[in-house]
Amino acid sequence: MTDTVDPIYNMKSRIYNDTLNPNIWNPDNTIKPEVRDALLKVAQDFYAESELTAPIQDIYMLGSAANYNWGPSSDIDVHVLIDFNKLSMERDLVKKMVDSIKANWNKNHNIQIKAHRVELYIQDITEANRAMGIYSILNNRWVKFPQKLTLNLDKNIIQKKYTDMVLQIKNAIKSNNLGDLKRVLKSVYDMRESGLSKGGEFSLENIVFKLLRARNHLDNLKTAVNRVYDAKLSLKETK
Repeated sequence: MTDTVDPIYNMKSRIYNDTLNPNIWNPDNTIKPEVRDALLKVAQDFYAESELTAPIQDIYMLGSAANYNWGPSSDIDVHVLIDFNKLSMERDLVKKMVDSIKANWNKNHNIQIKAHRVELYIQDITEANRAMGIYSILNNRWVKFPQKLTLNLDKNIIQKKYTDMVLQIKNAIKSNNLGDLKRVLKSVYDMRESGLSKGGEFSLENIVFKLLRARNHLDNLKTAVNRVYDAKLSLKETK
């Protein structure tokens, strides 16, 4: 089947909505109590397991779960905020450590809340958030309520960029070449970062990234990287 994309009207690839996600929010934009309770418990358990000693300053939900750009396959991004200076080590080491903790937790857990996967992060209190909507799960209040936008998305340009990236990913997977796979994976994340820096969440690049992720092309690429890497380093048993 040929990959196609209609980012405005296709339910699976929906980009923008008239309301916040009704699985998470009440009609008056207050969070559903059972959702808040579940997210608070997950975040606190996640941080307790990290064994870090800095006290929690806040717990944020942000990204598409706190904005109008949610979709059926959107994750719920939860950030535990701490003061990195409260930990007795260099900041660079702290960043590497919390990234490792985050990666291991998200790899080993698949917690679904109202059909949305929860992704956990640890963030320094001084780090700026580019998210358009931020909700404090800890304090049960909006830190930054998202502004509803009028978007003029060029579907043809989105389609062209998406199709090009899908072709690159599929060719890299077919190549079975670790260098090609890593290069394309890096280009996907570089594309997203460039788009966020220049145009924010609704940049062409970030929209295409979300489509690639929603349609499993990104997961397929990561799986291929790991498969080829593992095969490259494995030694066959000699008889």
